[in-house]
Amino acid sequence: MRKLLLLVILLIFPLALLTSEIAPVEYRSMQINAPEQLHLSIRSVSKRWRPFTGGTEITVKAVVIGVVSSETNLAEGDCITISYMHQKLKKGWAGPRPIPILERRTTTEAFLAFDEEHDSYVPAARGASFDPLIVSD
Repeated sequence: MRKLLLLVILLIFPLALLTSEIAPVEYRSMQINAPEQLHLSIRSVSKRWRPFTGGTEITVKAVVIGVVSSETNLAEGDCITISYMHQKLKKGWAGPRPIPILERRTTTEAFLAFDEEHDSYVPAARGASFDPLIVSD
């Protein structure tokens, strides 16, 4: 009986770690280490529900209006495509904050990385990818 209980605990514990919240200092670290740190004007947002994953596939068209740093040599006026999945947290569950769904005709900070396989940019700081740089204490 003890072995069974131990086995169940060992199987469930890693799941709890995968769905745990992320500390603000970790989000800040992801933002600072993002290859693309930009200020964007959002032109269009398309959403596509994916029933098997339980998320929404988001595709954003944006214009670069400011560059803090860029490994892909983006400049003001460049048009880019951003692709990502938006996953809502289940009610009562804790976990990393979801990447927000951007709204057209808005501006935002963006911490991104280029995905060569899909020829688009992806969020590099998870749920803080479109937030202002998090201030450390």
